[in-house]
Formats: sequence, C-alpha cells, structure tokens
Amino acid sequence: MLLSTSCDLYSRPADNIDTSSEKEKTTLRFISSWGGIDPQAEPLNDIFTEFMESNKDIEIINDSVSGDDFLPKIKADFASGYDPDVFGLWPGSDIKALIKAGKVADLTELLNNDPEWKKTFKDSGWDYTTDLGSIYGLPFERIFEGLFINKDLFEKFNVNVPKDYEELKEAVIKFRANGITPIALNYSSEGTYLYQNILAALGGKYVLEYPVFGGAIKDCYIDAMKYMKELHDLNAFPPYDEASVMDNKARDDMFLKKNAAMIAQGSWFIGKIKENQKTYDIIPFPQIKEGVSKSPTMINGLGCGTFYISRNAWENKDKKEAAIKLLKALTSKRSAQIFSFKTGMISNIDIDIKGLNYNYLTLRGLDLINSANELVGPPDSYVDRTAWEEVIVTKFPYILEDKAKADEVWVEYMKNLRTRGLIN
Repeated sequence: MLLSTSCDLYSRPADNIDTSSEKEKTTLRFISSWGGIDPQAEPLNDIFTEFMESNKDIEIINDSVSGDDFLPKIKADFASGYDPDVFGLWPGSDIKALIKAGKVADLTELLNNDPEWKKTFKDSGWDYTTDLGSIYGLPFERIFEGLFINKDLFEKFNVNVPKDYEELKEAVIKFRANGITPIALNYSSEGTYLYQNILAALGGKYVLEYPVFGGAIKDCYIDAMKYMKELHDLNAFPPYDEASVMDNKARDDMFLKKNAAMIAQGSWFIGKIKENQKTYDIIPFPQIKEGVSKSPTMINGLGCGTFYISRNAWENKDKKEAAIKLLKALTSKRSAQIFSFKTGMISNIDIDIKGLNYNYLTLRGLDLINSANELVGPPDSYVDRTAWEEVIVTKFPYILEDKAKADEVWVEYMKNLRTRGLIN
C-alpha cells in the first residue's frame, strides 16, 4: 500500500494560523496487477510518489496485487461495493461485465473535449477499450506473448531453436536427456500461457475471438490440450508433485536461473530479466502443421496498463477531478519513458521509439510482432474468466495426468456458463 507520509517540519502551519480554508485532501484508491513482485510495481510507485508531491491535495492508496491474486480481489471489491476509484484491467470478459453492470465511467466526452490528450494514444488501442461506441479505458500498455528461451542452454547442449512443433519435441527430448527441465510450467492461471500459445498457433484470430459456436466450444480448444498432453508425456514439464505446488515466482525462477530451457510468458516478463539479456531470446510458438496459419502467429493486445475510472468516483466531483489528473499522469509520455526504461514495457503512447530507450528483449518482441503473419488477442480474454478459472485452470493437471478428458472438461465449462445464465 502506498500512502503519502512525507512531513516537512518547516512547512507545518503554526497553531495560531487559521487553516480552515485549506482544501481538504481527496483520497483515490487504485488497484491493478502491478503490485508485489510484479516488475511494474516499482515504477508505478515512483509515478504515484511524484504525482502526490506535485498534487498535495490528492492522496493515492495503492491496493495493487500481483499475479493470480489480482483478478479475484478486484472482482470481490466491485461485488462488495468497495469500488476502486481508478483501476487497471486488461480487455476481456471481466471489464465487459463491469461496464454492463454500470460500474465503469464513460470517458468518450472527456477525451473528445481534450483532443491533444486523446491523440497521444495510438489509434489501434481504442478498439480494445470501446464498447457499443463508447470509450471506457485508456490503452496505455501493449503486450505480447511468446516462448522465452535460454539461448545459452540451446548452444551448450547443441539443441536447435525450434521453428515447428516437431522440432520443439526434439528439443524437449534433448534437454530432458541432459538433466534440464525443457519448459518451466506450473498449474496456476499463468501456467496456461503455454496452452494459450498453442491455441493461437492452432486456431488463429477468428476462431479464438469467437470461441463458442452452436452451444459448444470450438474444436481447437480441445485439440490444443492434446498437444499439451503430448508434451507432458515427453516430460517437458516439471513433475506433477513439483508443478502442482510451485508458485509463479518459483516457476519463473526455474527459467531465470537457467534450470529450464523455455517458458511461455508475456512482454511483462522482460522486466524480470535485468542482466545478461543477450543470453535469452524470444520466439513465436513453433508452427503446428495442423494449424490455421502456416507462418508465425503472435499473441498481442493490451495489458493491465489499460486504465479506467469507476462510476462511483466519476459521480463524486472531487474524486472525478482528481482521477482525471491521475489518469493524465499515468498515461503521459514521461510515464511511458519511465516504464520502458525500468521494465521494457511496450507503450501504446504515440512517441518516437528512440525516446523510449527500449532494451534488447523488448526490441526483439517488437520485431516479432511486426513480422508476424497474424496477431491474435490473448485467448483467456475471449472466454469467460470465471468459468476459465473454476473449470479449465482447476482441471488442467487432471487432463495431463489422465484423470480427466479434454472434451469433458470443456463440456463442464459450457455447463458453468449455462448455470450462470450466460448462454441458453
């Protein structure tokens, strides 16, 4: 939690001076996934501290939490009436549900009345934050996902960097034979990134963005689990008793400490690679012969650096004014430079790339995005996240361990949607 606690003894008003006319502080509560061990947490706090020093009448309470703890918290906060004033949340079913429930402020008029601010954002981002013609979010952070590799391990054990799925299996076998875990993975929500990259390679943009057809999940969602099962049976992942209790930090450290050759991760992961970046590389998930696309497909979209104002804050005059000030600071070119310098974050702000000082891995990621045959949004943003967490994430290890069947798990997912009245 970040609070403004600085105190200047020399500027404290004397007891006999009337300070009743001084403006009372406005408190804003902020929440995003940029808390805890997340690489973006430090620059976010720096920006908040600087903002409060320049705006003495505004105090920010930063309730951000990292990783898998974030989504349950923000959903519980809104459900209990403890709405944040300003928040970050990636595009997808969760923000759509909040908009439908009237929990999010419509920023269309605000942006149209401030064209200079609006044009600082790249136009491609508005598609993700517009619902029924109204703009609700500010598209600040652009993300991608892919396969991060320890390039030095590939060189040490004379393993070819895989360009297709068959070569990936060969790499898995060689690394396992040399005592290296081929792919760092655990059974959390983040542990499904590999599955999602397989989905993107198999299904392509149209299939993934419309996952349900005729009251059933599309076939590629089931087929992708079969590829995961094949990799599991080749011992690509840590053993079950290890992966089932491994937290996200331990999974990431397995890769970062060179105990695993590969990990499926996103651009936000670059912030954790502080040194020796050129011993790492990023590649698209290797092509799958049965996939829709015959050339690389990359997952690309907006991240949790997509910012919103709650309806409650918008309808409070003081909070509204303070929240707008905060959003302008958060999405400024200066903030984009701070995040890019400290974590390699890709900004959706329209600024000369030379002014962002991107690091080696961020530039590699941008090259992959620019050369990809097709860009696909993160698959978990198109499915219902509640059913995804309750059914798919929970049952995933059972599929890999032959205790459940992929098609039956997706039938259970659809049943979850029907039970909650989301589909007929």
